[in-house]
Amino acid sequence: MDSKKIADQVTDATRSVLENMMRLQEINDRTVQQLAQKQFEAAGDYMSTGVKRLKMMSEAKDMKEALSNQADLASELSEKMLSHAKQSLDVLNSSKAELNSVVEKSLSRFFEMAKVEKDK
Repeated sequence: MDSKKIADQVTDATRSVLENMMRLQEINDRTVQQLAQKQFEAAGDYMSTGVKRLKMMSEAKDMKEALSNQADLASELSEKMLSHAKQSLDVLNSSKAELNSVVEKSLSRFFEMAKVEKDK
């Protein structure tokens, strides 16, 4: 094998690795941004519920109404937090699938290159 062919193969392999690393970084960046957005939304819902709680407590006519309102708000917040958790899990699962795809394609290309060299 001549040195030009070896240099070309090393260049191709390096280019492929760099492209894959850039793709992985794009996926990671997008995932972090999406998860941060989900956390921001969850914090907003938590704060909004706190404000509602204070308002309802100040407007409650008696203890029974205040406790009933508290229970309703807790249930509502619980549902919202569960929804945020599911959405975050969806983001992670989507990112995992993309990452797996990039790795599988990269490994497939690597094995193809190795097979071609072996068959020569």
